[in-house]
Order: sequence, then structure tokens, then C-alpha cells
Amino acid sequence: MLPGPILLYRCTSCDGLFSRRTLSSGNTLGAQYRSDGQMKARMLPQTPPLVVCPHCHELFCMVGAQPAISYRNYFPGFGFVEKPTTEALASKKAQEALAEQYRDVPRYVLATRSQCTQYVQSHDITAHPEQLRLFAWHCVNDERMDSGPEELEADEKANLLALLDLLISDSDSQILLRAEILRELGRFEGAAQLLDHDFSDDFSARAEQIMQAIERQDEQPFVFETTHNDGDIHFEWSWQARRMKTPMPELPKQPMVPPLFHIGNRDWWVKVLGMMSHNWALIEPQTNGQATVYFFHDKGMTLRPSGFKRADFSNRSAVVDALQFDDVHQAQRALKANDFDRLKVKPGPWLDFVPEGHFWDARATEEGVYSKKGYWRSTHEV
Repeated sequence: MLPGPILLYRCTSCDGLFSRRTLSSGNTLGAQYRSDGQMKARMLPQTPPLVVCPHCHELFCMVGAQPAISYRNYFPGFGFVEKPTTEALASKKAQEALAEQYRDVPRYVLATRSQCTQYVQSHDITAHPEQLRLFAWHCVNDERMDSGPEELEADEKANLLALLDLLISDSDSQILLRAEILRELGRFEGAAQLLDHDFSDDFSARAEQIMQAIERQDEQPFVFETTHNDGDIHFEWSWQARRMKTPMPELPKQPMVPPLFHIGNRDWWVKVLGMMSHNWALIEPQTNGQATVYFFHDKGMTLRPSGFKRADFSNRSAVVDALQFDDVHQAQRALKANDFDRLKVKPGPWLDFVPEGHFWDARATEEGVYSKKGYWRSTHEV
């Protein structure tokens, strides 16, 4: 982070001078991003668009304002020049004289939450409405983040509704902002509907965290996390699992070879074996109240029986084993006891290995890892 010129502005209310520091370079390393779109980076501080004059305490809009005076008090690389030119020496001396002349000029004062909200509601802001209304929202949330759960005031809600009308782009960032506005207004159903969108990887983790807040009926702003607290499951994977569409495939018009094996749901369970290898399971309730758990390899792969063509197995997954249980709840407990988790509860990079398409029964040629070879633990063994 390198400092840039110091800018002096003249207050439009009292004609007093106040200062603003600038940067010539910075970066966003370690930046925090908030659900309302605010970014805070230690190495890239932002000048607020609304400030308070330190003399008369009136609000001053920095957007589009031109400085009355500017000067430098930092000269990078100057001391490394063996013989500075006469012009460079004269310029540095002039800048140092300005710095001395205006050294007592006070810096601007930060505006309060109520001042910002009142400004955007009572002033003509048609030149920069989105920027100013967004900043007013951020000021409100700065205080809400510090003070804890808090209801929005009526004028603060009015600002959000006005901002909502300005955010008309179909970009990922603006869709997220619109959903966040509705969430903070308590309009959870509308916020969830807006998130019915295929976000890019950069925004899918944020969409997942906003959706989780919607599901909690939480109206408060928050700082986005990059991963879950255990540092393992990424929000991107959770969003992919949430968005994953696994509808039942249409029944074929012609008989299939090998014959179609029907399972009535696609609520997958997964067991991570390691080395990019996984087992998959589906629970199928039976009419007598019992439940069958069917098992699959990654992508539904298995050895192709002799006498069949490769085309016969296009978009098909093999059932490789099965176990019977008294009911669905017993099947769920048994899967958990054997390190299986529902895919939607434990998403991960294994999302790309989910079995697909129509099923066929390969149990006759498979070794029955769980049903025959003893790798299944009963719930009494756990």
C-alpha cells in the first residue's frame, strides 16, 4: 500500500477546508466481503461517498466533488535518484511547502447511520443514486453488525426498496444484492426465488450462505465465509448439491437390454473411500413397510457382461449390491453407522461421480461387498 496525494475539499456549506488521503496502490489481500456487498480490505481503505465537514458538521457528498487543493508529502523512490533534476527538486520543494501550509487542515468526519439515511431520502441524488443508497445501507449495517440483531427503521426500509428498483441488472452480483435486500426486509420467499439462478463459481458460495440465512429466517447482515468452520466442506459444493437436478428419467418406450431396474427416488447417499473413490446408495421403501438399500460404484460403473454391446450401457448405472431393512429409518441409521451421508448434507468434489441415467441389475456378477463379504457393520457394532 503506497500513499497518494492529499486532497483538500472546500465545504459547500461553510467554505471550510478538510482533507482526504488517497492511495497510489493497494490490494484486497485478506479482504472481508459482507452479505450486503460491502468490501473491507486493510490494504485498500475506501473513501466514503458521504462525509461530514469537521467545521460546520454538515454532510458533504464526495461523489464527483473536485478538490480545491492537492499536494504530496510522500515521494517514492526520490532518495534513490543519484542526481535529481532541477525540476524534480523544485517540484518536491513546492509540495513540501504546501504540506507545511495546510498541515493543520482537519480530516473529514465519518457520517452517522441516520445522517446517511436522511440524506438519500431528502436530497436530489439522481446523479449517483445507486452508489449513495448502497452506502447508506452499508452505514446502517455497520451499526447493526456491532450492536447485534436489530429491526430496520421505516426510512431505512424505504431506502432499501428504492435501491431494489435501481438494481435491474441480471449480473450475479446484482441478483445477490436484490436477494439480500429482500432477506433483510424479511421477505424470505421472494429472496429464495431470486436465488433460483445458476451462479458462477465466484458467487455460488455467497448464494449458498444467503440461502442458509433465508432458511433460518435470519434478517441480519453477516460476513461471508470461504468454507465451513471445519475448513473441509466448501459452500460452492453445498450450492452445487442444492442446485443439482436428479429427476427420474423418463421410462423408455422400448424394452431395455439389459432390462430396466426401477428405483423410485434419487436421494443419494455417499461414502467417501479415499483416492477419489466412493460408494453410493439409494433407499427404496417397499409396500410392506420394509426398505431396500441399493448400492452403486462411482458413475454407476461395473464390468460389462459378455454378449452385450457398449451402446447397451450408454447413460446407465449398475446396481452392484443390496441390503434389506425393517423400515426406512433403520436403513438410514445403518447407512450412517457405515459412514454414508446424504449427498445434500455432505456435498463435495464427489458430486461429479454421482451415478446417472437408467439402472440395470449387475448383482449377479458383482462380489457383494456389503451383503456377502462382511464389510457391513450392524448398528449394534458401532
